[in-house]
Amino acid sequence: MAFYTVQGRTNYFIDIGEGRPVLLLHGISNSGRAWAPQVPELEAAGYRAIVPDHAGHGASGALMAPFGVQDLADDTEALIAHLGLDEFDLVGLSLGGMVALELALRHPQRVGRLIVANSFDRTATPQFKAMAEGWARTFEQPHGPVLRLEQNWPSLVSSAFQESAQGLRTWQVWHGIAASADGSSLAHVARGITDFDRANSLGELAMPVLFIAGEWDRMSAPGLSVAMAERVPNDICQVIAGAAHISNVDSADEFSRIMLQFLGSARPRSV
Repeated sequence: MAFYTVQGRTNYFIDIGEGRPVLLLHGISNSGRAWAPQVPELEAAGYRAIVPDHAGHGASGALMAPFGVQDLADDTEALIAHLGLDEFDLVGLSLGGMVALELALRHPQRVGRLIVANSFDRTATPQFKAMAEGWARTFEQPHGPVLRLEQNWPSLVSSAFQESAQGLRTWQVWHGIAASADGSSLAHVARGITDFDRANSLGELAMPVLFIAGEWDRMSAPGLSVAMAERVPNDICQVIAGAAHISNVDSADEFSRIMLQFLGSARPRSV
């Protein structure tokens, strides 16, 4: 069944393949469909890809109040319990990267490998709060999620990808998802994620960690991923040339290659 209930809300997920579980966590205003390039790659490599829609996103339930990174991590813990997972790997991008960081710090013995892409270790800053408030106000406008996608598409993916046939297909799919999204719920997430701060906890990450950045990411600059990696004991940081903020999409082949190489190296025991 592709749904689970948490605190009275119904959340959606998809579960594909067999083998070691890998949870793929998407960014704000997106959905699990953003991981479409990686799911078949993981399945072909013998992994079990588990892709939830965050609360207030995609096919998951609407939100009535601000909802932050800790809340999203709580939801993901409920999914992990629902599926009976003892050990798993985490891959998160942007907002999903923050949720993945939070979960890895909560469950250091259960997370085998952690990938944090185009993300942040701290949002509790005036600059981020101002940016997130701008997102929230856009989401609250009529057809706000579509408006935000149209405004931000040029900075989300590289210009080369935008001009490609795959870029056009992705734009069409994401535009349709945005057209059915609940702007009020997304505004609650935008305002809720501005109190996240794990900057001083990165040294506690005991598992191997890979940070991925996009060379042309203007939202989470490559230097941020490099700085995070420097504070983690077992770290690797890779910058994908020509990639923007959604690097798993505009540079899907390279992202998948890096991801699979990392997940497969000195691989933890299978669940």
